[in-house]
Amino acid sequence: MKKIKFYLSSVSFAALGALLLGASSAQAALPQQFGGQNIAPIVPSDGNLLDLASKMVDTILIIISVVAVLYLIYGGIQYITAGGDADKASKGRVTITNAIIGIIIIIAAFAIYRFAASVGDATPTI
Repeated sequence: MKKIKFYLSSVSFAALGALLLGASSAQAALPQQFGGQNIAPIVPSDGNLLDLASKMVDTILIIISVVAVLYLIYGGIQYITAGGDADKASKGRVTITNAIIGIIIIIAAFAIYRFAASVGDATPTI
């Protein structure tokens, strides 16, 4: 169980790092037009850090949401495959409960972020 948690967190942080580093380094290599259409840059060219922070928060929340749903699915698989073993079924229930609590926290964080962004200067992109 600890190995799976460590693996999921490592993969999610690696994906986030690759996404953020790849987006900033690939920005300079992209042409401004592709197939006759303008391409919107990932990193704002006008230096607006609030828009960049907004996009980063959106990306982080999406990645964390995917990890939480995968954790919920993992708990469901644990519970289903318990085969009558009370200890395994209990571990599955705890995993499902923790995943649901995590999803509720993520939804609350998203709501707080949207509220703060609507009050402040940043505009949410979702």
